[in-house]
Amino acid sequence: MNQENKTKSLPQREDKAPKEAQGSMKMEQEIPQLLAELQALRQRERDWVFREDLEKLRKAFPDMALESIPQLGDDFLKLRSMGIDPIIALLAIRQAEEVMRPQTPPMMGPADGQSEGEEGFFAPEEVRRMTPEQVEQNLKKIEKSQRRW
Repeated sequence: MNQENKTKSLPQREDKAPKEAQGSMKMEQEIPQLLAELQALRQRERDWVFREDLEKLRKAFPDMALESIPQLGDDFLKLRSMGIDPIIALLAIRQAEEVMRPQTPPMMGPADGQSEGEEGFFAPEEVRRMTPEQVEQNLKKIEKSQRRW
């Protein structure tokens, strides 16, 4: 009796194996379709978020000629991917660019203390470099210059 039960159960197991193989093959065929659908949904979501961000930025900065979000650069996209508001992200990028922009140093005057800039005016640095005699000679010009400092 034990042998009969075993032989009867073997074909049942064999029947299940082809069904599982068919299900597995069906899933393998669906994977590319599901991936394509997922990519399409992600693209739709990205487009929707870009449209929303573009509207917010156009309202906040009407003087900017914004055509698309990608034109704002990778830094903007990275900030947005971290959940930072688009307006805050743009302001942060602008401020960072301003800080990183090299400042041109003021022009240095001549070594002898005489101004080459505007006639009749001295910069504070020029006055500090003058000798007491030069200050006394140019006192009226220095007083006029002090009004502009």
